[in-house]
Amino acid sequence: MAGKELHVGSARASPGQIGRGHLKVGELALNAELRVPVLIVNGRQDGPVLWLNGAVHGDELNAFMAVRNVCRTIAVDDLAGALVCTPVCNPLAVQWRNKVNPYDFLDLDQQFPGKADGQYSERTAHALFKEMRAAANYLISFHTVGTSFSAEPYSVHKFAPGLSPRTRGQIEAMALAFGVRLNCRVDLSSATGEVPGGVAGALDVNCSLAGIPAFMAEIGSGGRFQPEAIAVAEAGIRRVMAHLGMIAPAAERPMPRQIVVTRRAFLYSDYAGFLDMQARPGTRVAKGAAIGTVIDLFAEIGVVRAPADAFVIMVREEPVLHVGDRVAFLGVEWTDV
Repeated sequence: MAGKELHVGSARASPGQIGRGHLKVGELALNAELRVPVLIVNGRQDGPVLWLNGAVHGDELNAFMAVRNVCRTIAVDDLAGALVCTPVCNPLAVQWRNKVNPYDFLDLDQQFPGKADGQYSERTAHALFKEMRAAANYLISFHTVGTSFSAEPYSVHKFAPGLSPRTRGQIEAMALAFGVRLNCRVDLSSATGEVPGGVAGALDVNCSLAGIPAFMAEIGSGGRFQPEAIAVAEAGIRRVMAHLGMIAPAAERPMPRQIVVTRRAFLYSDYAGFLDMQARPGTRVAKGAAIGTVIDLFAEIGVVRAPADAFVIMVREEPVLHVGDRVAFLGVEWTDV
């Protein structure tokens, strides 16, 4: 809990103060240090510490602006608890403008809790996670979909085996408080085919297992700032803060009807050519509906269709399509909240 001085790396902030600094995560040849920028907004009143983390993948940038905007407008005199912000936690990948960094090519979001004596990404994960375990009570891990895709902002909360019902409830309540329409609940004991890559090293999973309830906020697409997605993220951060008792709830329009997606599926192409995408993110489609049509210069090659009634979470915007390329991400089972 806040109410005392907080320190992360070189950043320090007593109650009522804002601290700026860096956390050293590595070093390159010729003595070039690799540092993650850290911002602490420490309220005058006691309360929880909410950690806001972003750019764990270097092309996922919207969180940087959303976190910056929130921190510039929060009044420390009215804040109960503190924000600790690392919205650019993978600096080498950001510099390379890529999901992963060019030195070990590891996905940082599959390396937590990290290794003190491992490769660069493992050491970065270790340095970050050590500080998170010491300071954070809750965490939001910000992401976007890839640069070739588009999606309305949505949340993802994962239930790892061994989590208590209380912790599961805390995680889901916080994710729903973020306030977006589509919210994906992923039970890792039964989920198959709906999470790309490994999840054992994911930041949100490891935080939750360490007693720090956490969820992912997917806010728009990679590679650029998107004002609408950034505004959604700003409002979501404030809603989560209000849910945790850190600030007073804002007077705003009611949240949209929320959906909890309980099973998801990737849709891959059996055709090669150019994709004319018909489905849009956030819409509901019926089984057999056309998601996209694959064409070449002379003819229609084939139609990619929904395998079941579904909510469209993400669609491909890159038209060049090979066999096996991902076309869409669908929610195929869901409940209304």
